[in-house]
Amino acid sequence: MKSNKQIVTIVISAALLTGGAAFGQSGEAILDLLTKKGVITTNEANAAREQFDKQTAETINQYNKIKLSSWVNSLQFYGDGRLRYDWRSGSGNAAGIGTYDNADFDRFRYRLRVGVVGEYQDNFSYGLRLETGTKGDSANSTMGGGANANTSIPGVSSGGPWGKAGSSTIGVGQFWAQYKPADWLTLIGGKIENPFISTKMVWSENINPEGFAEKLKFKTAKVDWFLTLGEFTYSNLSNQNNFASLAGVPDAWMLGAQGGGKVKFTKDVSLTLAPTFYTYSNPLGASGGAHFSPTLVAGNIYAVNNLNVFDLPAELAFPIGKYPGKIFGDFAINLTANTRAADAGWSADGNQGIAYQVGAAIGDNKKKHDWLLKAYWQHSELFALDPNLVDTDVFDTRLNMQGEVVSSQYLFTDYLSLVLTYNHGDAINSALPTLTGAGDLRGNLRNYNLMQLDLNWKF
Repeated sequence: MKSNKQIVTIVISAALLTGGAAFGQSGEAILDLLTKKGVITTNEANAAREQFDKQTAETINQYNKIKLSSWVNSLQFYGDGRLRYDWRSGSGNAAGIGTYDNADFDRFRYRLRVGVVGEYQDNFSYGLRLETGTKGDSANSTMGGGANANTSIPGVSSGGPWGKAGSSTIGVGQFWAQYKPADWLTLIGGKIENPFISTKMVWSENINPEGFAEKLKFKTAKVDWFLTLGEFTYSNLSNQNNFASLAGVPDAWMLGAQGGGKVKFTKDVSLTLAPTFYTYSNPLGASGGAHFSPTLVAGNIYAVNNLNVFDLPAELAFPIGKYPGKIFGDFAINLTANTRAADAGWSADGNQGIAYQVGAAIGDNKKKHDWLLKAYWQHSELFALDPNLVDTDVFDTRLNMQGEVVSSQYLFTDYLSLVLTYNHGDAINSALPTLTGAGDLRGNLRNYNLMQLDLNWKF
């Protein structure tokens, strides 16, 4: 018996000297072999395992400087950075009258995002992401762009150039809690990633809505079915109910429902369809009671009255030789565009309630030396979409525009990539406003050009 204990001690000592991983791979095999040969008993082998686990835990606790609660199963940090050169130009008119002119500018920008995700016991998890920028639809900061009202020098903040005010502020990009009571059901709330399958035509990838979402997934042999519901607090401007006769303003909510599936024809060929419907409760509460009223000068361009949008993003994936390829598209129609146009005083030019996108891509962007080429055509009419959600780069956050977008990406390493993007757009109806968002080029545009060069890295 004494010799058996010595053998067990030798096994444990060897495991500790070579690390826990070595024990998991070879220590178990040694104990099993000794048990089979009758050198040690099963009870002695189990006692050795318990002793090793105890000593390993004590060693980890001694050298672990980050202390986690016992109910935290995992904790992971992540992040990404980006340096960007951005050039934009267009012809238009700031006042909507007179001769059209050309405008252009360029700038260097940067973006930093850092976050943490963790898992609790009992199927709970959480996430937090901090990022540069103060806008809800962009985490970019402009080099030399930290303006401050305390100085008369444009672009220079208090204390000299390269100040840390304005867009350089670090804000909360995402903050959420999630509960997954079953494999087929996920409940999430907070400032969350867009839970819907969407395109830049409808929803900028930089916008993280605030509210709640419920995701249901069911898998069969050929189809992955999904149903996603979203309830987002769109605007909370004042008290819902006030004292005396002062009028209250109920919150405005954005509500969405998406159902669909991914049909798997073969291992590499699939079709995804995701029909979606977006609507808004108390839409006038989002703009203090004003209707959407784009004009050639400015007007109220943020209201979401008479927006009931049916959207259908789709993607057909298939191999092109040895490379993955896909054809993708998106079709959206505002079912109440006629009323939205009439309220804005532009009904004589038709409903202007349709938007669509069609494109193709080849390549991948997962590992070192991967490359990706993508191109698409986009057409977005004036009353088709929520102007607050569309992408900030494609058409400079504008509707009543159509044109092409081309991009290419190359991965130098698993973590470092270069992306080149070009976009050209023209007004669909030059008699209608294109000023429907906080675009970087002021005024209405007849045409628009964009070129961006991004250096991205992740950690």
